[in-house]
Amino acid sequence: MEKQTYEKLAYYTIKEKILSGKLHVGQHISEASIAKELSISRTPVRKAIAVLVSEELIDYEINRGAIVIESSMSAGRFIELLEMAEILVVQTIEKCKNKNLTYKPEKGNEILAEMRQIQKEEDVEAYLSLLSKWLLQFISQLANIYAEDIVRKMKRDFFNKAQKDIKMIPVLLENETMETLEQLSTYMVEKKHDLAKEVIQKLMNLYIIRTFR
Repeated sequence: MEKQTYEKLAYYTIKEKILSGKLHVGQHISEASIAKELSISRTPVRKAIAVLVSEELIDYEINRGAIVIESSMSAGRFIELLEMAEILVVQTIEKCKNKNLTYKPEKGNEILAEMRQIQKEEDVEAYLSLLSKWLLQFISQLANIYAEDIVRKMKRDFFNKAQKDIKMIPVLLENETMETLEQLSTYMVEKKHDLAKEVIQKLMNLYIIRTFR
C-alpha cells in the first residue's frame, strides 16, 4: 500500500472516531495506538493528525500532543466569540481615544456598502464573510498582529463549526448590525468614543439574547 493511502487510512480512521464520539473532546490521540490498530508506521498517522489540526478537529499541545477539540460550535462557544469581538472593538476605541487618533472610515464604509448590497441579494455566506472583514479592518487600528490573528481564528471557528441556527443569528440581526456599525463609524469620526462603546455593547447584548431565544 502506498504511503499516501496509509495517510488517508489514518485520516479517515481518526476522523470517524472523532465524529462518532469514540474519541471525545479533550481526549489525547495516541499515534502509537492508531499505528498499531492499522498495522502501519507512525509517520502517516502523524501526517493525518496534521491535516486534522488544519481542519480544527484536533489541537496540538506541546506537553500533551494531539487533543480532540469541539467539532461543532455550542451556544456557549458562540457567546465567547461575541465577548472576544466586543473586547477587541472596545480596546480599539480606547486606543483611538487615549492617543487621540483620527479614525479613517473609508475602508470600513466600503465594506458596509458591500454588506448593504449583499443584504439585498440574501447571500448569507458572503454577508458573514464581509462582517468578519469589517471587524478585521476595524481592529487593525490596534496595530497588533496578535489581535488580528485572533479575529482570523474566530472567523475559522465560526465558519467551520457553527451550525446553521447559529450562523443565522447575524443574519436575523443584520438590520440592527448595519445600523450599529454605521453609528459606530460616525461616532469614531466625531471622536465620541463613549457613545461608540455604548452602541457596540448594546449590539452584543442583542446577539446574546437572540442566541438563547
